[in-house]
Amino acid sequence: MTPLKGQITEAEAATGPPLRSLPEAAAVRLQLDRLLASPQFRTSKRCQALLAHVIESYLDGALERVKERIIGFEVFGRDPGYDTNHDSVVRTTAAEVRKRLAQYYLEPNHEQEIRFLLPPGSYVPEFRLPATLAAPIPLVPTPAILSEMLPPPARGGRPRRWVCLWAAVPLIPLAAAILWFLPRFRQTELDAFWRPLIEDRADVVICIEQPLRIYGFEGPRVDELNEKMVGAASSPPAPGEVLQGTVLNLSELKTVGNRYFSFGDTMASIRVAELLARKGKPFQVLGDRATSYRDLRGRPAVLIGEFNNQWTNGLIRGLRYYIEKNTENHTYDVRDRQNGRVIASVTREVTRPEEYAIVSRVFDASTEKTIIAVAGMTYAGTGAVGDFLTTPSYMREAFQNAPAGWNRKNIQVVLETALVSGTAGPPKVVATHFW
Repeated sequence: MTPLKGQITEAEAATGPPLRSLPEAAAVRLQLDRLLASPQFRTSKRCQALLAHVIESYLDGALERVKERIIGFEVFGRDPGYDTNHDSVVRTTAAEVRKRLAQYYLEPNHEQEIRFLLPPGSYVPEFRLPATLAAPIPLVPTPAILSEMLPPPARGGRPRRWVCLWAAVPLIPLAAAILWFLPRFRQTELDAFWRPLIEDRADVVICIEQPLRIYGFEGPRVDELNEKMVGAASSPPAPGEVLQGTVLNLSELKTVGNRYFSFGDTMASIRVAELLARKGKPFQVLGDRATSYRDLRGRPAVLIGEFNNQWTNGLIRGLRYYIEKNTENHTYDVRDRQNGRVIASVTREVTRPEEYAIVSRVFDASTEKTIIAVAGMTYAGTGAVGDFLTTPSYMREAFQNAPAGWNRKNIQVVLETALVSGTAGPPKVVATHFW
């Protein structure tokens, strides 16, 4: 076995690993997927989480994340200042990972795979390539290789162009395969944004707001009032003059919003649930009325809805960007708490041409987990955020100019979407904030 290019020494570990080429990182991640799906690892969530954490931290150049206390905090949910002498969860899990790695590589059909090592007393991974793969095949043929493949030029020094073309034809499928496969191994902005929730060992809670102002009838006149309002199987609803003359007591109304979700919120939750399912991440969907602090404590969460979700305002209060109902002007305002400015304002009329929403991804101290909060002006904006949260191209546009290490920071993104007949169009990034 020969060292994998890019492997760091103990001296290099102090300053961080060198840059890695894309094919190299892709090959390591492919091997990581094999290991996590193997019989040795798929039965242990703890071993999976620790191995994935140290490998991804190494590939990201974030060696500060492979220290015992940081691993205990980020992977196993320990308090940031916990006593590692009394809590050995990282050490015992690392020992178990080393044992399972050894068992995996003892099997003969894994001899030609990249070998992962976790040296005793360290959490910085090392890698070995089998000797047969020590000299990687270049992705693009070099001039020297092409000169060996092609016949000599015709007499007179003029190359036979048809011969060159014929010789290059076999390379076309190879190049096409490379171009097709490589993007699938690359960690996208979408992956980086969702990583804190996906890698957390706890299930994700999707908490959806429920409307406050949906009512049903109750009392002795239930059947009479329902028949007047919506009709019956054999009769239509009552005409307008009858409805206008009907006296209704507020005691005859009861709120039934805890039975329903709005359309935009539901669509956003479906998109998020689909993404989590594709990544093999367990989740639970709850209405905000049925969600308790106990449900959120110690579990990452996606909070959908702004004004009606009782948890959204409580958990993201005080962040830089927020949406406010302006009762004086009858508008929705997007405000910047840092400078007091209104960065966007739209009428609350149904015919408004656009809508705004805010996505916040923050580590919440009260639940001790990362939460993603979706705050739209109405359900239409919330639906557009569902597209943003699950579409790689939208994420790439949002974070293409983000600061280094943005994926490990708290994040806010302000989005704008055009409304056509009440339906939201593609989301457009208006502002971002990282801290």
